Amino acid sequence: MLSNRRPSVTDSWKREIAAHVAVHGRAAVENWVEMARHIATLHPRGSDGCITLASKVGGNYRETSHRAGQPLKRFELAGKQFVSMNRFMRRKMGKLLASVGHVWLDFDPYADDARGNALPYRGMAPEALMAILAKAIAEAGLPAPSYWTASGRGLHAVWVCEALPGRAAPKVARILKELYGPTLNDDGTVPARKRSDPDRDLQEARLAPIWRLFRDAGLDQQTKDSARILRLWGSVNPESGLLCKRLWPEFSEDIQRCRVDQLADAVLPLTNDAFKARMAEKAATSPIEDVEPAKPRKAGWSYSPKAGVWDRRLVDLLRYREHLGFVPKGKRHLWVFLTANAMAHAKGGTVADWASALAPLAGLRVDDVRSSLASLGRRHDRHLSGETSDHGGTAWSPLFHHRGSTMAELLGLTDEFCAEAGMQSVRPSGTLALTSTQRSAQKRIKDGAIPQGTRAETKAEAGRQGLSMLAEGRTKAETIATLAALFDMGVTWCKEAVRDAGKAAPVEAVVEVAPVVSESIEKAGRFSGRYIGGSCPSPADRTEAEVSEVVQAPVVKAPAPVLYDKPIIRRISDVSTEYRTGPTTGFWVIRVIDDTYWHHVTALSFDGDYVDVPEDYHVAARAARLASSTAFATSARRSVGKAPQRRRAVAVDRAQAAEEYRRASQGY
Repeated sequence: MLSNRRPSVTDSWKREIAAHVAVHGRAAVENWVEMARHIATLHPRGSDGCITLASKVGGNYRETSHRAGQPLKRFELAGKQFVSMNRFMRRKMGKLLASVGHVWLDFDPYADDARGNALPYRGMAPEALMAILAKAIAEAGLPAPSYWTASGRGLHAVWVCEALPGRAAPKVARILKELYGPTLNDDGTVPARKRSDPDRDLQEARLAPIWRLFRDAGLDQQTKDSARILRLWGSVNPESGLLCKRLWPEFSEDIQRCRVDQLADAVLPLTNDAFKARMAEKAATSPIEDVEPAKPRKAGWSYSPKAGVWDRRLVDLLRYREHLGFVPKGKRHLWVFLTANAMAHAKGGTVADWASALAPLAGLRVDDVRSSLASLGRRHDRHLSGETSDHGGTAWSPLFHHRGSTMAELLGLTDEFCAEAGMQSVRPSGTLALTSTQRSAQKRIKDGAIPQGTRAETKAEAGRQGLSMLAEGRTKAETIATLAALFDMGVTWCKEAVRDAGKAAPVEAVVEVAPVVSESIEKAGRFSGRYIGGSCPSPADRTEAEVSEVVQAPVVKAPAPVLYDKPIIRRISDVSTEYRTGPTTGFWVIRVIDDTYWHHVTALSFDGDYVDVPEDYHVAARAARLASSTAFATSARRSVGKAPQRRRAVAVDRAQAAEEYRRASQGY
């Protein structure tokens, strides 16, 4: 008999418990009492503003807002995994902060470093890692954290402080920045500064040991924003199936609060009293000068970004991914966001275009990337409509304007790594200055000129194709006519290409030695310039050293640059493939996730330009897809539960079409 009773909140709540027990077992059921204690610790009764509770489902966050300081019911806590560290007005946004004050550290020892290597503390028990970190924090002179949390995969250290108004957010952000520290060099040293500062020297000497330890423990540099949410005690971490729990202290009543000024004095270069004294001394000694107001801009003026700057930053971000071969876990969403912002500045586009092009390169789902780029899409729409934002009397585009040094700091890059990857604009020490020759070359390329190296390689490739046609039995006239049609060049250019390719046909070095001049050569014949005005002595009258001068020096012909005999096709994901035509040339081909036809694709070269797809891509991609699918299925049957193996690379025969040869020779 069917019941007409409407399902209550308690019924859905019981179903969620049953689902948790079925998946994770009885030990992983949510602990609502611990959830309530955690929320009350951060946002006690009587607090103003709203807090945010969130859960992560399928890569997307579902957030709900609640009045701070009010007890929450069980159905409001069911399924929740995160709580906001600060309080807001109406909704969770950085510009709607109601109160700030808490300071936190988020460690992920299971993440990878900037080079994709495992961290030294991976696999260590949370209790042991907490003891190491707590000892280092105490030795650096910092107050002890109020509590430690084992998040199920990482570790959180939180200082619970008094509530400050939202306008104090810059001060708390400065504390977090100094506590997290800069991006250290590969050897663990602090990057050099452009200006000397004795106060900062003392601060770096005191905090450098914990900065190195924080880096090795996987401190996430992206978790210091004011809108950050951290895991709730008593919630289940779906990545590990473990319960998020409080490690220390044992009882929530033993949590000790900390003052913001006490923490600021411990991490900032100057204490609060020293800073006030320094400012008072500066005000007393500095004369007051009249400052002329800035000249107003002309009517109708708006900010126009320098496309060349963002082109270089886009290329550097792609070089970062190309140098590693992948984007390290923990930085994938950040890299996609920064790269999409650079693409918006330099090339424009839509959220769908950026997501379909970058998600396969980062190893993420297109839907997840599309949702994370929603804010960038809204700003780009405002930019297209002509809207600007005033900053310091200057109109700026609504898009994000990260400096190259800021992007390098967010990605955790060092100058050594950037030098290895060939990155010029995205560097911790700032953009490298271009020489006048480099600036002139970039201007010529921007105006449509083809680089000399590309022209030479194109001519060499045309010559190699011409030799192949002659070897197949074609006449010289047919070969020259075919090359002229394929490369859109003149007959003389094609003849020179075939002639030069014939001379450079042997790849190995060729040593040509001229014979020694015989005795029958007349004395007034061809001789060294040292005998100008006289006669050349006969070979019999010369010494052995003089005879060696007449012998021509060995002439070594450098081998012509050669691409791969067979392109290397490597499947990156279900919708993307890497197509390599040489050691440093090639591109990525990305198929739109919602499309079912292979010819609807986007091709992005290693230098960030959109290129055409070769004619033989369809056959090659299908071969790579079949091989990788077979390899994946075989490995899955052999090792159930293990991580999937790297996609197999497949070498396929070149297409006979000369158009594909032309694209490959031009670096595409």
